Amino acid sequence: MALMNYDPWQEFTEMRRVFNRMFGDGFLGLPMEEQITHGSLLMPVDIAETPEEFVIMAELPGMDPDDIEITLTDNQLTIKGQRAAEYEDKRENYLRTERRFGSFCRSFALSSPVAEDKVSANYKNGILEVHLPKSEGAKPKQIEIRNE
Repeated sequence: MALMNYDPWQEFTEMRRVFNRMFGDGFLGLPMEEQITHGSLLMPVDIAETPEEFVIMAELPGMDPDDIEITLTDNQLTIKGQRAAEYEDKRENYLRTERRFGSFCRSFALSSPVAEDKVSANYKNGILEVHLPKSEGAKPKQIEIRNE
């Protein structure tokens, strides 16, 4: 009769691996690490909504504002652009390369109509800030109650 070692943590290790695979997968079906290392340029954003406007702040460090394109079509904002590589193809001297170059494109569906003629954007210190004022019909209106 052979004795077998029992590892009480083996089932937990397997369960953790399954959960990591389920929740670690990104929108492309690839693990998030592969998207970051093999995918296009990553553009993290913050989106805020007030009663008057939407504000989108995107991190795009080192970008030239002329290389960023912002479009608004049918309440969908699209930010896209490209960051060109700053090095020649002589990579033998690199010990590690983590900076990403390439194209990016993100689109955001807005829940309320926007006053397209009042949209503004500015770029400072690597942060793109887009202000999208809501149209007058989309803003909440306070209704006064009369006491009779």
